[in-house]
Amino acid sequence: MRRIIPIFLLLIFSSVVFSQTEKLLNPADLKQQTIITEPLSLRKGFIRVGFTYAYSVLDKYYDEFGNKKYSPESTWGTTTGTTFWGQYGVTDRLMVEIGLPYATNLINYHSKIYAPGIDSMILLNSSVRGKGIGDLIVSGTFQIIPSEENQFSLKASVDITIPTAEKNPTNISGWRDYDAPAGYGAFVITPRITARMVSYPFSYIAYVAYNYNFKGSKIMSPGDPVEKQFKYGDFFLGGASFNFHLNEWIALANELNYSFTGKGEVENTPSSDLTTSWAVSYETRLIFQIKRFRLGEAVSIPLKGMNVGADPTYVLLAQYVF
Repeated sequence: MRRIIPIFLLLIFSSVVFSQTEKLLNPADLKQQTIITEPLSLRKGFIRVGFTYAYSVLDKYYDEFGNKKYSPESTWGTTTGTTFWGQYGVTDRLMVEIGLPYATNLINYHSKIYAPGIDSMILLNSSVRGKGIGDLIVSGTFQIIPSEENQFSLKASVDITIPTAEKNPTNISGWRDYDAPAGYGAFVITPRITARMVSYPFSYIAYVAYNYNFKGSKIMSPGDPVEKQFKYGDFFLGGASFNFHLNEWIALANELNYSFTGKGEVENTPSSDLTTSWAVSYETRLIFQIKRFRLGEAVSIPLKGMNVGADPTYVLLAQYVF
């Protein structure tokens, strides 16, 4: 009995020490946490840099009745976008970000028409090209309910898009043959709320975001002689994801989201070119954590929608924490 008591006390002491060492992670370990275990914003003094690359074809779309169709007149194209991000932890609960996008888009038109007075068909080929640096994005995030020591956490973020890029088409050869601008042409403010529950090795995330578009002016169509005042329809996005570890350094995320875009205006009049649209999409992501380096792949698949594209989007993510 006397031998059992010291052994029992030793086991208690060991478990206490072990639990303490589990919590007292050194800075190197904190910089290697996965998307399941890391807080909702960077810790104080941490810097994270990286980029996201998105690629999609423009082949199918959902019409105004929600039917999936192929683009007319043999229209086909690709759209790619790369955004370079820098993030800095001001405090353990406050983070600031800056993003700089670069877009490369191409839409090919292959049309068949019958010319008057000519007993033959004429093929017309044209393209809309677009590449360049997009509008600057700045963002701030604050943890309302901090992640530290809490299974449930909540953060609020605000993104501001500043129209710093080219907003008008250039090198115009026709109404479907020109260089499209990379800029949006107007300020956008986007508040976001994100909630997360962690039950290791699982986490559950829900979020909502809303884009408020300010008015701007630009050449809306290549044939317009002057800029017109416009306002894009506001955009709502909400979704939830279920995430879990496949092992200690690989995580899998599954997300379902809904988006809605309101009708836009040109010269204070509702425009048929800026129609109402909505989409329900499923996204799956595979994220690899290799010490401080993170690599992720994702595929977003539209399941249903109206007046939106119906082709999947592939996304590549790479990040490093200093």
